[in-house]
Amino acid sequence: MTPAELLNETIEAHGGRERWRRVGAIRAALSSGGLAFQSRCQPNALKNLKIEVRPHDIAVTLGDFVRRGWRGTWTPALAAIHDDRGQLVAQRRDPRSHFSGVVSQVYWDKLDILTFAGYALWNYLSFPFLLERDDVELVGATPAAGDGNLRLDVRFGPGIPTHSRRQSFHIDPGRRLVRHDYTAEPIGSWATGANLCLKSEVVGGVRFYTRRKVLPRLGPAMAVVPFPTLVWIEIDDLDVVEAASASPA
Repeated sequence: MTPAELLNETIEAHGGRERWRRVGAIRAALSSGGLAFQSRCQPNALKNLKIEVRPHDIAVTLGDFVRRGWRGTWTPALAAIHDDRGQLVAQRRDPRSHFSGVVSQVYWDKLDILTFAGYALWNYLSFPFLLERDDVELVGATPAAGDGNLRLDVRFGPGIPTHSRRQSFHIDPGRRLVRHDYTAEPIGSWATGANLCLKSEVVGGVRFYTRRKVLPRLGPAMAVVPFPTLVWIEIDDLDVVEAASASPA
């Protein structure tokens, strides 16, 4: 099977291109945590939030972020926090570039965690459709080691906000995602993880992954180890808003 054939079957299994084109926004409740966030002094920043992902606009809103009634908004060009009166609290242009600083290797501020969560949620909730972008190269489709799954290797272009340029997606015979491998470069070049998809559901005709756990990949063989949990993700109360009716939450 070619990479393009595997991606095509996976897209059909997740609702199909025509359905995805009509998605204006994805809204949900989010809680997330884990050692990765604890290590950057943000253990509770992503708990009990209301999120909106606008996949075609590459924009994410985190409701009740920092404080109840506040919101964080992320695009690749700008991360911003507004209070419950709509007043700007903080903002950062080109927010991804801030991770290259020395301080960010040991401490993230609220704009950093907003940026990390924003681009990650856009990637996760846009799978597999974002892999059809012109600036994504399908590198190969090969059997995954001994589990009957196929591994789709891709290379993201520099203009896509994502974890790392090279990533792998492990897809089962039903064309569902079971594992996603990458290096979380904002955390560090050593942050090689396996993002395990533990549960999914179909909402509005599109399949989304609602329970995830990220474990380390270590050693020459990049083997997955069972602890610690770097990140856990719980997504509930999913709703898909049609493009014609979607407006900012």
